[in-house]
Amino acid sequence: MKRPALFVFDLDGTLISSRADLANAVNVALRHLKLLQLPQPVIESYVGDGIDMLLRRSLTEKHLALFSEAKEVFTTYYNAHLLDHTAFLPEVFETLSALKEVSQLAVLTNKQETYAEKILEGLGVLPFFLDVAGEKDGRVPKPEPARLLAIIRRSGVSVEETLMVGDGKNDILVAKAAGCGSCAVAAGEKVRALSSHNPDFIIPSMGRLPGLFSESQVDDR
Repeated sequence: MKRPALFVFDLDGTLISSRADLANAVNVALRHLKLLQLPQPVIESYVGDGIDMLLRRSLTEKHLALFSEAKEVFTTYYNAHLLDHTAFLPEVFETLSALKEVSQLAVLTNKQETYAEKILEGLGVLPFFLDVAGEKDGRVPKPEPARLLAIIRRSGVSVEETLMVGDGKNDILVAKAAGCGSCAVAAGEKVRALSSHNPDFIIPSMGRLPGLFSESQVDDR
């Protein structure tokens, strides 16, 4: 694969570390409801399928009747605190800065779209992206391909010239459903888990992404 004309990135865990702020917001909601708070690693394991699923998993089946109240508390708190601890992961800013000079960039995330835009704006990179697509009305865009295909159409490039980059199985699955390439960002035990979904590339960190596509390099997939 030659250097893609369009890179589409997952957000949480790929471009940014945001799980401390998410965990804090979940625990604020649980505390408000007088429920036991959860360790951050447990909440982190629930991230990736949108806010509604994060809260449902945190509440468990036993307390799902409290979902609406939990979401209201979570939303109010997280909207005011989503940049308390959230920051770029290593090598991300440098990678985005390099890639935007030669390709188009977009974000496809299961995080609520308004949160994603607010975070990217706060980190100073919202203008880097031609499109930011996320959860709307409780509907997450991954792994269904419709939102990814819409991004590709708006970019004016082909599916074959597009690469989806992310740290979760939904990123690989949405790429396969859309017919574009996929690149998993993973290290350690996570490599084995994501390898089972057969991404086109696996890299240990974002800093390795530009080097996959030198002018002369073609990867035979």
